[in-house]
Amino acid sequence: MWELKNDAQAKVEAAVKVYLPPCQNKCPIREDIQRTNVLMSLLPKDPEKAREGVLQIGDHLYERNPFFTVCGYICGICERECNYKTHGGSVKRRLLKRFLSDTYTPYLKERKPFAVQKDGEKVAVIGGGPGGLMAAWEMAKKGHDVTLFDSNPKLGGAVRYIPKYRLPEDVLDTAVDSLVRIGGIKVEKNSTFEGVDAISTLKTQGFKAFFVATGTPYPRPLTFGVDKVEWQGMEGVSYGLTMLDEAAKGQLLPDYYKGKRVVVVGGGNVAFDAARTAYRLGGQVTVVCLENEDKTSKDGIPADVEEIEGAIQEGIRIVYSRGVRNIIAENGKFKKMDCPKCTTVFDYKGFNPQFDCSDCHDVEGDVLLITIGQMWDRSLLQNAGLFDASGRLAVDPLTRRSALREEVFVGGDVRRIGFMVDAMAEGREAAQSMERYLRGMPMQRWGLRRETTGTPTGGAFKPEPKAKWTAPTERKTFDMFEIGFTLDEAIEEARRCLECGPCLACKACVSAGIQPELPTVQVNESLCSGCGICVSVCNYETAQLLETKEIIEGREVGTRLVSYSDPIKCKACGHCVSACPSGARELVPDLSKMEKQKVAEKPGIVCFACKFGYGYCGNGAASGVKTLVPVVCIGKVDTTDIINAFRKGADGVLLLGCGDGDCHFQDGNAEARKRVYLLQKVLESFGIEKERVEVVTSFDPEGAKIAALVNEFAQRLKGLEPIRV
Repeated sequence: MWELKNDAQAKVEAAVKVYLPPCQNKCPIREDIQRTNVLMSLLPKDPEKAREGVLQIGDHLYERNPFFTVCGYICGICERECNYKTHGGSVKRRLLKRFLSDTYTPYLKERKPFAVQKDGEKVAVIGGGPGGLMAAWEMAKKGHDVTLFDSNPKLGGAVRYIPKYRLPEDVLDTAVDSLVRIGGIKVEKNSTFEGVDAISTLKTQGFKAFFVATGTPYPRPLTFGVDKVEWQGMEGVSYGLTMLDEAAKGQLLPDYYKGKRVVVVGGGNVAFDAARTAYRLGGQVTVVCLENEDKTSKDGIPADVEEIEGAIQEGIRIVYSRGVRNIIAENGKFKKMDCPKCTTVFDYKGFNPQFDCSDCHDVEGDVLLITIGQMWDRSLLQNAGLFDASGRLAVDPLTRRSALREEVFVGGDVRRIGFMVDAMAEGREAAQSMERYLRGMPMQRWGLRRETTGTPTGGAFKPEPKAKWTAPTERKTFDMFEIGFTLDEAIEEARRCLECGPCLACKACVSAGIQPELPTVQVNESLCSGCGICVSVCNYETAQLLETKEIIEGREVGTRLVSYSDPIKCKACGHCVSACPSGARELVPDLSKMEKQKVAEKPGIVCFACKFGYGYCGNGAASGVKTLVPVVCIGKVDTTDIINAFRKGADGVLLLGCGDGDCHFQDGNAEARKRVYLLQKVLESFGIEKERVEVVTSFDPEGAKIAALVNEFAQRLKGLEPIRV
């Protein structure tokens, strides 16, 4: 079983400009998505050995994202930019992390606290949601004495509103409690700071820096145009957020809405959480939203596809493109809503819904849940003097520092409403700024330029796995309705990843010990003929032809084309090196060259085995094979390597590649097969049968099959005439 390395060679270097796979670029905290997808694809199928790998991968993720166990249930923002999304469906990164979470969550309870000396300053974090917890985590890792203040009895913020059928309570509790325990963070719950300046009050207690992340705890009122829609005092009308809070705390009976028609107003994920919760509490549910059902439209419904599909399966009716002009009561109880047609939701000004009041529709019900968004708590911010003269929250968008109080930093939903991971990113960025402030360092820092890599060419796209949900008739409880991956399914899904990003942004192979360091491609311009074959075989738009000056005896005599490889984008797959007819390209260092030179000058089988496909977690299972040459990809094995094997007396050459469609460099198997096919024609002209060179593709993590494959190949060769060349 491999053991992950985290030394200098395995770490991703910082750079002013970096290319990232689109999934990682989309992720606000830049999680190592490609790297950990690759590592999951390399897990052995033995559950006990795989558990070791899962815990190592989890440890790597946890250092940067202590909420990855929670993200595995509720966050799939990276999937929105996956290059696979239009070629069979995005790689199911969320479910892959949930697979890790299922093993890592119990282990998390055993992790020891940081061995960090608390020699920094006292730091106060106000707000115990994802943003506040992330800031507290980062500051605690830096050695500061952090105290987290929250107005609720349990930490977690708005994540606590997510129903248990999507996020088990134990997963969230374990993530939050472990973060606090491992980080050595002090917690003051039920802290409200009513009527006082929280910052000034805490400064008297010795706190030097403050992060305010109080979120948006209040429901947004319902409006029609600029007018507020009145309903206060009407029986049966409340906010969906309030209901979700009560349901999360177990304050609602299982049949709370039994026999009632429940209407939910709103089109976001929270509205669908409210609707699907009401369904589980026995209600007959209808959702009414401003947006239309075309998610590709600017006015499309914002809820996730999975939420909408799940609601439809559960019999929830969705009424699109309708606003609410009036809420009508009968005998003091909610009866119906007057809903005019919404013709457009957004214009050049932003959110500015327009209505056709000649087209109205009544939606009747017994219960109305208003779930159209959340608002912040102005009182704490106002009392702390964080609003400027125009009434705006004055915060530097880069450093998260208040423009009015230098010791105060603000982030999370209170600054900009977003997803859970957006708030986490704000907490991390604020922590970096607080650290600079406390150390007396300049607040300015280099901005990193991130660019997204495109879809590799030459790869084989596989269809996404079908969602595994329990039957709608079985979803009347708050048990998880989504079924997670098995070990085999997780490995198979991880192998779907195209690994679009360059090696410099990944280094999974170095971390797993497949190669000790990353090689680079170097071009000898004096040998390059400018033929462009390297460009045609490169799957990553790395190899290019550049026009350069032709200089002879110190005089410019014209121009010529010369090959070039972008070192930032290069995958070091070596296909261009093997394909170059003039030998102008080479890998430096060529990590397989020394192995190839070890081929003994005696009869036998020379076997080139891809380290991504064979034996990467074995312990000498293939030691009985005399002439095994490990390579990073069989696409790197060129015709010279094969001919040299025959020159040294080999009876045959066997190339063992990854499973078809699973090559880490897209088409290494195909390149090897093309090369072997052409070489076989040449060898036959010299009296060497084509059967003496063979390509076999499969996956064998333990290396247990290698000896058998070589022996079977040797048996087939015995039926051939001896080589007479």
